[in-house]
Amino acid sequence: MQINGIINLLKTPGMTSHDLVAKARRILQEKRIGHLGTLDPEAAGVLPIAIGQGTRLVQFLSSSNKTYRAQLLLGRSTDSQDFTGKTVEEHALPELTREEIEKILEKFRGSIEQIPPMVSAVSVKGKRLYEYARQGISIEREPRKVEIYRLEVRRYDAKCPEEIILDVQCSGGTYVRTLCHDIGQVIGCGAHMGWLIRTQSGPFQLQDSIPFEELTKEKALSSTTNLYDALEHFSSWEVPVHRHEALQKGLAQYIEGSWIEGQWIRLHHQGQLLALGQAVKQGDRWSCQPRKVFQGSQNATK
Repeated sequence: MQINGIINLLKTPGMTSHDLVAKARRILQEKRIGHLGTLDPEAAGVLPIAIGQGTRLVQFLSSSNKTYRAQLLLGRSTDSQDFTGKTVEEHALPELTREEIEKILEKFRGSIEQIPPMVSAVSVKGKRLYEYARQGISIEREPRKVEIYRLEVRRYDAKCPEEIILDVQCSGGTYVRTLCHDIGQVIGCGAHMGWLIRTQSGPFQLQDSIPFEELTKEKALSSTTNLYDALEHFSSWEVPVHRHEALQKGLAQYIEGSWIEGQWIRLHHQGQLLALGQAVKQGDRWSCQPRKVFQGSQNATK
């Protein structure tokens, strides 16, 4: 039986996101699989994978907000901005109170700019930054705007002043290692990221994830989130049966109510996603123009 939807997997340290996808293809005997947002090889946590027709949703889910728990280690900066890199500089630790740390973190909440690290997968002139880094080449990078919705001290003990445990909720594309590095620069002693756990990716949470080592075809069939539920952050419109044929041909569907021009809408029948479309104003009426039409049975049960 073919699988169509999203599986919420728990990635363990020591494998790349690409490795996980390759192994999942062999386990599930499915060619169409992609992940929803890269996790560093040494990081752990939520790494949802899209399967079958679910791969057509990647663009809508990979940029979803993410939540992390991270270990920030003060006193040492590295060339990779995490514990795997070479030491760039070291400084004595300042005496900090929790209140002083919170005040510093305030500078990083909201809309901020980050310069992507050289070990990232950002493409410059047709090559990934990490490919340049492996050759010892440093490339000038443009800063990128990201959103930090929540940044809190989860744990800090003055008896262990080099370690701060942070909880971070941020927009897709945020580099937590860069956040740790930049916090260290503001403190003045340098810092790098230790361990990292992604606790949520869009609607997918850590407590509901399946350890990758337990993944089987049977487990996938019973644990896959269907296409309709995976896009729960989109509004929806149920299409009557007599309009299904027209929808399959890509014809617009009239919809009632008030919408926003270009708004994405799930067109469905009894919870099965038939198409994704965008709201279009036509005179005094609204219609939904299909952009992605889905075929066949979507057998996910969750």
